[in-house]
Amino acid sequence: MNLMTWRGIKLIRLLIHLIRGYIQVRWGWQALTPLQAQEAVMAWAQGAMAIFGARIKVTGTMSQGGPLLMVSNHISWLDILLFLSLTPVRFVSKSEVESWPIVGRYAQACRTLFIQRTSKRDARKVVEMMRESLLAGDRVAIFPEGTTTKGEGVLPFHANLFESAVSSHASTQAASILYVNTSAKGAPKLDTLPSFTGDDTLVGSIWRILGLQHFEIWVSLGEVHPLGDLDRRALAKKCNLEVVQLHEHMLSMTTS
Repeated sequence: MNLMTWRGIKLIRLLIHLIRGYIQVRWGWQALTPLQAQEAVMAWAQGAMAIFGARIKVTGTMSQGGPLLMVSNHISWLDILLFLSLTPVRFVSKSEVESWPIVGRYAQACRTLFIQRTSKRDARKVVEMMRESLLAGDRVAIFPEGTTTKGEGVLPFHANLFESAVSSHASTQAASILYVNTSAKGAPKLDTLPSFTGDDTLVGSIWRILGLQHFEIWVSLGEVHPLGDLDRRALAKKCNLEVVQLHEHMLSMTTS
């Protein structure tokens, strides 16, 4: 089977999966209990990851209770599907995602908190929304680098969103993500193709990833830490250091 045929088949499967998801959140969501809605989101995300050919390998234990602020590096829009496939979680995402066809509707169904990165007023509003969510016992995930990378390292964290954990006294859990190519013989290799950086478009990124037969996503989870006596800047630095350490350990198991 040639590459174009392979991509075409996967694209058709993805479109069918997206349409089914849209129908569910557009007309069937009201009939679901909160638990059923969480299970439906996880099942849909797991199905999408399978279509893309992602094989997920998790090291460490995911916290099973809230309130919890999950903190991770950010490589691709696939990161969101990744966490949704692993655990019930709310995301903070850029406001543009809300207007994306189908995906935006599903993001709303996942109770995503949308932020305009250029608006300080909106940032303060999202922090308060995160605080309320954490106080309600939710698990909230953020990508505090503020942008995506190719996975070769971890950028410093912006501290603003950490105020939600400080003001709600929520625990934190660090996570690191790495996309890995294991198709060649020898040691696994860092895979930058799934990254979503620079001038990438969503359509172009999806088309590129559909051309991959399969790839692995390594997820390394740190311990769950209570807040302690930290302000938002100190908490951001602490989480950043832990994510860097988790990431460097995974990178050490790959070749360049």
